[in-house]
Amino acid sequence: MLVECRGFLNVKKQMTDLHLLHESIVDETEIDSLGHMNVRYYMFRVARANVELMKRSGVFVRKNPNQLIRRVDTYSRFRTEQFAGAKLNTLGGFIATEQTDRIDGATAYFEIRNPDSGDVAASFVITSDFVDVSTQEPIDASTTIDSDSKYLVEIPDYGRPRSLSLAKPDVGTLEEIEPVISDEQVPGMMSGRHENVVYTEDCDDRGRLREEIDLMFVLHRRNPDEEDVSFGPPEFRDLQGRRYSWAVMETRSVVFARPEAGNKIVSLGADTAYGEKWRQSRRWMFVKDTGQLLGISDTVGICIDLDARKAIPIPEATREAIERNYLPQFA
Repeated sequence: MLVECRGFLNVKKQMTDLHLLHESIVDETEIDSLGHMNVRYYMFRVARANVELMKRSGVFVRKNPNQLIRRVDTYSRFRTEQFAGAKLNTLGGFIATEQTDRIDGATAYFEIRNPDSGDVAASFVITSDFVDVSTQEPIDASTTIDSDSKYLVEIPDYGRPRSLSLAKPDVGTLEEIEPVISDEQVPGMMSGRHENVVYTEDCDDRGRLREEIDLMFVLHRRNPDEEDVSFGPPEFRDLQGRRYSWAVMETRSVVFARPEAGNKIVSLGADTAYGEKWRQSRRWMFVKDTGQLLGISDTVGICIDLDARKAIPIPEATREAIERNYLPQFA
């Protein structure tokens, strides 16, 4: 019996081992302000692996230049820090969609492993779809993965979400979200309001933001005069003088559309839940002038002592700011 996916992948439930799809070594330039490989470079590796999986399996066969493959839903779980010089292998395979409650499309599971330590550095559940470049609409281009396909795998228990839901998110509009976002900037986790412009050099030959560029990195890019400043989460100090910041543990990003060169993008973010040492946030990204929803991003992070490299309770001033501004109705 086939498991149906609207989009381009149908699969039968017979699972095999994960397949090696990408190999790399962590470069010094990929190390951020927390002293470890930044989230964006995990995403770079898994995006390459996703394309490689499509090619090897024969799922991604471009029929005309007006169609492309897009990651429309990306769940990430980060497990162990990786440092400069570490060798990393990215492995994965397709999964039956009945294992998840995600949006339609072809869903795959990936892991980034350190073969020297044996650690699983991060795991991912990704849904991709064929998209018409001109209309930005999904294309119905069904393909079947046979029951004996070596590319069909199962999500291990440790790769499943811990805190975030993979259900279809409630979207909301710019008119609904903007009035409830406070002007107060709660330290860390990209809360509050942020704006930036899509540069021409960020775009493909059609003038649309390239598929491999994450909207969050457009919104929070460094200015040219900040090239020598370490990138990554900002550093803070508590009343005891400890250096602390926020380490991302889980993320989920859903893409609805890609902006064009010159578009002004606005990100509206707030905490939706928190505990003694952690917080969960949601960010909505819109084209400012039209109100078009581009994407929704959820993040779970823990407060860490940067010197002791361990989780600590959220400092009181930050906790109070979270309490004043959080939006539990969006959790």
